[in-house]
Formats: sequence, C-alpha cells, structure tokens
Amino acid sequence: MDHRVEKILLTTEEIQKGIIEAAKWVDKTYQNKELVLVGLLKGCLPFFGQMISHITIDCLVDFMTVSSFQGKTYGVTEPQISHNISENITNKHVLLVDEIIDSALTLKYVKEYLMNNFNPASVEIITLLDKPAGRKVDLKPAYRCFEIENKFVVGYGCDYEGKLRNLPYVGVFKQDK
Repeated sequence: MDHRVEKILLTTEEIQKGIIEAAKWVDKTYQNKELVLVGLLKGCLPFFGQMISHITIDCLVDFMTVSSFQGKTYGVTEPQISHNISENITNKHVLLVDEIIDSALTLKYVKEYLMNNFNPASVEIITLLDKPAGRKVDLKPAYRCFEIENKFVVGYGCDYEGKLRNLPYVGVFKQDK
C-alpha cells in the first residue's frame, strides 16, 4: 500500500468484479441502440479502459477534458471544457463515463452542455465511485459500481494533484491535519 494512503476501500479484485457488472448493465441497457461512450479525462481512463473491454455491443468512443479541480482538493465554481467531443452524438444515446461523482457539479454541467448543444437522444452517467454525501447538486448516475463514504480517495483514476491515479485500488488519502 502506498504510504500516502490511510486505508484501502476497494481492492483490485473488487473493482474488477464491479466493472464486469457495469459492462453487463451497459450491454443490456443499450442493446439495439446507437451508443456513444464519452469518457471524462483524465480520471476515467482506468475504469473506461477496463469496462470497454467487457462491453459486447457496438459503440462509439469519445472523450472530453473538463477541469473541475483547481489546486489541491477544492472544486472550482464553473467547470471548464478544454477538449470537446469529436463524434456526432445527435439522436444517439450518450453514456458519460467518470471515475467518481462527488459534488456532481462537473457532471451536471457536462450533461446539460451536451443536451443543450448536440441534441442527443439521451445523456446518462455511469461511474465507478459514487459519493452521495459530497453532493452539491441533485444528480444520480444511471449506474454506479460502488457507493463510498465521504472521504478524499485516490487510486483507479482518482488523484491528488494529478498523482496516484495509477494505484490499482481505491484508498483513503492521508491528508495533513
């Protein structure tokens, strides 16, 4: 375990089982629909990469880069899109893929942005981690692999100052007191 981690919340094995179940849900939910998976970079990469390898239906893949954190652990008020989608999502079903929903400010912003600017058939959210206690806006994912406690977590895409995303587990970050 990394010395900056207080405790492990989810092991690699638990995460992999959760991701396989998420892929099954995607297959069932979007069968016979035009699906575009839109990953929110950079955090989605481990979850997205694992999940897509278990999805059996046809789908398009795209990415967006949206900044929601500035500095160490504090969110900004208005998310900024620095890389937009390139796929045509008009009349298609969009599934936003992210590693964690905390305040939900970024995902709410992105969902509304896509709905208002590209006319998709639907925009839903799938997440590896859901932290309902951190919500600042009302937003529920269509699917979540795990609900976690209201702690600052790292690993499996979740970072601290851009680091620790590569940990193969999800752990509580040791914050200086």
